[in-house]
Amino acid sequence: MIKDFKELVAAAKQSKNIVAGVPCPEDESSILSVIQAKKEDLADFILSGNRQKISALLQSHGGRAADFEILDCPDAETAAARIVALARLNKVHLILKGFLPTAALMKPVLDKEKGLRSGSLLSDILVVENPAANYRGLLGMSDGGLNILPDLMQKKQIVENAVAVFQRLGYIEPKVGIMAAVETVKDSMPATVDAHLLSEMNQRGEIKGCRVYGPLALDIAVSPEAAKHKGILNDVAGNTQVMIVPNIESGNLLGKAFTYYLKITVAHVVMGARIPILIPSRNEGDVDKFHSLALGVLSAGS
Repeated sequence: MIKDFKELVAAAKQSKNIVAGVPCPEDESSILSVIQAKKEDLADFILSGNRQKISALLQSHGGRAADFEILDCPDAETAAARIVALARLNKVHLILKGFLPTAALMKPVLDKEKGLRSGSLLSDILVVENPAANYRGLLGMSDGGLNILPDLMQKKQIVENAVAVFQRLGYIEPKVGIMAAVETVKDSMPATVDAHLLSEMNQRGEIKGCRVYGPLALDIAVSPEAAKHKGILNDVAGNTQVMIVPNIESGNLLGKAFTYYLKITVAHVVMGARIPILIPSRNEGDVDKFHSLALGVLSAGS
């Protein structure tokens, strides 16, 4: 079981023959993460975009253009489409978004004829080193990046995508908390109803490979003392390893609280397409993007 990002990077290094495609690595944080990942031998890279700008950035930050395949493209849309086309040919095994809008990358990814759809829902899984004092390990959260207001069956797929990532991280049966504002089921709070139904699906074997419980308020999810005080005896309570949030607003706020208040490193990966896709914010630093690459490599590896 991988317990921190150092172990994540070490595990990713064991994956072989992984090629990462990066459209528009034309900013400092993207190029630094790619240089570091290449030095750590996490993957080989195909970079697409303005060849002159990419080569200059590599040189100015201690990289060598000769270590990378660089595809010269006239604009961001072409750069993204070239990488997606290579992924369809199995020449790219994961994609890291460079300095371009997420929509510019996701448009070719989601193209019904030329894209990377697999028939599953795409969802973003954020991973951090768990900041709870009582626990050493990784904490996942989904989905604060793609799905605005998922319905019950979409939440089921969000759970399944997150579980797939955590199983690759060595969590054989991850503990999944379905988050809400309270831990009781109230018809006036639809998130609590969905949480209860997802728990029942897990009990019936409709969601496999994990233990699901909800609804859970944040304190009950992370604090064994708070769970005990309220008489909640389920082993997910107080020990949640994956949080499933009710909507994109709550996930976005929680994810950015990790970054801007707690100042901790984050990594995240989109699952549900043919290959893992990394869509870090353009404001994220190179350390976060490097660890997202490690997470993506591990998620892509056989």
